[in-house]
Amino acid sequence: MTIKRLGGRYELETVIGGGGMAVVYKALDTLLNRTVAVKMLRAQYAGDEEFVNRFRQEAQSAARLSHPNIVSLYDVGMSEGEYYIVMEYVNGPTLKDVIRERAPLPVPEALDITQQICDALAHAHDHRIIHRDVKPHNILLTQSGQVKVTDFGIARAVTGNTITLQHDTSVLGSVHYFSPEQARGGAASVKSDIYSVGVVLYEMLTKQLPFSGDSPVSVALKHLRDRFVDPRDINPDIPQSVENIILRCLVKRPEARYPDMRAVKADLQTALDNPDVPKFVTPADTTTEETIAIPAIGGTRAAISSSSDGQAADPQPKKRRKWWKSLMWTGVGLAVLCVGALAAYYIVMDLVQVPNVTMPNVIGKTEQQAITILVKDGFSRGQIHTQQAASAQQPQGHVYAQTPPASEQVKPTRDVYLYISTGQAKIQVPDVTGLPAGQAYTTLQNDGFTNIKDVQVQSAEVPAGDVVASNPPANSKVTPNTPITLQVSQGAETSVPDVIGMTLSEATNALKQAHLQLGQVNQIAYPAAPDGSVFNTFPYKPGDQVPAGTTIDLWVATNSGTANNTTGNETGSGGGNAANATNTTNTSLDNLPPDTHVRPVTIRVPDKNGKPIQVLIDKSDAVSSNEAAVNQTITKDSTWTITLYLTPDSQGEIQVYENGKLKQDYPVQY
Repeated sequence: MTIKRLGGRYELETVIGGGGMAVVYKALDTLLNRTVAVKMLRAQYAGDEEFVNRFRQEAQSAARLSHPNIVSLYDVGMSEGEYYIVMEYVNGPTLKDVIRERAPLPVPEALDITQQICDALAHAHDHRIIHRDVKPHNILLTQSGQVKVTDFGIARAVTGNTITLQHDTSVLGSVHYFSPEQARGGAASVKSDIYSVGVVLYEMLTKQLPFSGDSPVSVALKHLRDRFVDPRDINPDIPQSVENIILRCLVKRPEARYPDMRAVKADLQTALDNPDVPKFVTPADTTTEETIAIPAIGGTRAAISSSSDGQAADPQPKKRRKWWKSLMWTGVGLAVLCVGALAAYYIVMDLVQVPNVTMPNVIGKTEQQAITILVKDGFSRGQIHTQQAASAQQPQGHVYAQTPPASEQVKPTRDVYLYISTGQAKIQVPDVTGLPAGQAYTTLQNDGFTNIKDVQVQSAEVPAGDVVASNPPANSKVTPNTPITLQVSQGAETSVPDVIGMTLSEATNALKQAHLQLGQVNQIAYPAAPDGSVFNTFPYKPGDQVPAGTTIDLWVATNSGTANNTTGNETGSGGGNAANATNTTNTSLDNLPPDTHVRPVTIRVPDKNGKPIQVLIDKSDAVSSNEAAVNQTITKDSTWTITLYLTPDSQGEIQVYENGKLKQDYPVQY
């Protein structure tokens, strides 16, 4: 296809899906150089206001949601009259593809997928978004098995229990998966999504749908009135506890289903712990409306009666009443009956009607505080149900969600569900022992840990730079914000051998035995040492403790008048092999190693005022220039030891500043 670019940045590549009103493309975001999915409204609907509004509704619904199990929305726009939505690209099959290929799925796998769907929908419901089209086609699976719910094209925001957008009576959704109330044309709610989740779980475990038919209308009617085949009659491997979850989700009356998605997930999590339970008994369906016979008003023109002997009475009364008087009295009687019935109705309703109350907001309260508030507002203790689950939003023991939501107008006789936080969900610390420190950091961050640091430790067994251990240890279960400390190996510690006076070959062997590396070898004329002998080491002196593998430079005296170059495969003047030498000799004293010179510096604070003095001490030597050796404020006499490194042809300098003014400046000779 010809490459098409939207909004100046999204290059469409291939079609990866589509539906009745939109086509989905795989595309490249050229600005961020990442693969995305672009959903474009079909051209024939671009001029249809209803379809454009529905397309915008999908973007608005998705934009309000941010959850690991919901496809992320990146951007929306219009290009050349074409509306599009840019979303996260999921490289994986739909759940429908998986069902077609290998259903019935193993029970643990089906339960895991369903729990992730519940997490996604619970997040949407928390934001007052009802999906209304939950089906395997709208559920994507990543390569790692993570669920991604997508297509909020017909989702709607809700206020209380009322759909707030236009066309509330439209029957939207996929007929095999939608709820009886949707089939009836009623308002969708949280309970509608729960019904659809039950259908999806039914299909995963049986490879069949609860209801099917020759036409959408016949399927919709079955949702309303028919009984489906129990899942265990199709697949006996399904535990009774799991079948019970499906049966409760698929109850035709919404109020008899689970109260919300978190309640569904709670049962899914424990279903395999206690599989042999009594079968769930579906409550009787009382939604069918009975036909009411209404008698006709008015009588026949002639009264029918019977005499005592069974003969017909005289059809002609002795005295005929005027017809209008009968009609008048009939009207008066009916009026009295209507007024009386109406008065009785309002009297009874006034006695039995329960006024609405505003649902209080108890999120963030402790369990006991929340119960106290609810009881004070008129809810009885027996109506308040609690359920515990992990939550990162609230501390342990506090309410993190409630049903009904705050501010909703409800009857104080209805049940209330409080969800109590057990704290953040704990995750397992991965085993990063033996990994390079950088790789260990990445592994921990990918698993959700955010507070990671490292400390250096000595280890003879673990190579330098690799992880020796972690604290908390591997496989521990902790919260994501728990500090993780990595112990990173510095290698084994060793002592610098005393190689002064040795030949280069002897010194090289001594360093090797101490697990140290031979660095630069400097061969210079140095009459103070025997010809061919080592007379200095740098940067460490004999006896210093250093990590194994540290590089040590050597200075070798050559007093025969010729300075020999020493390389990796050459022999030094003292005989032997200098296999690891990395540099050669100069014949000047310029290459002598720096000598250490220590100078004390004292600053006195005058007794008469005791005001603070800002002290800055700079030093210059063979290895640094104007380096700040001291920078601090003092209120009493203080002395510091300043170390300088000097060579025969270099001169050191110490400069002392007090409150920004130079007070001392003196040289230090080699």
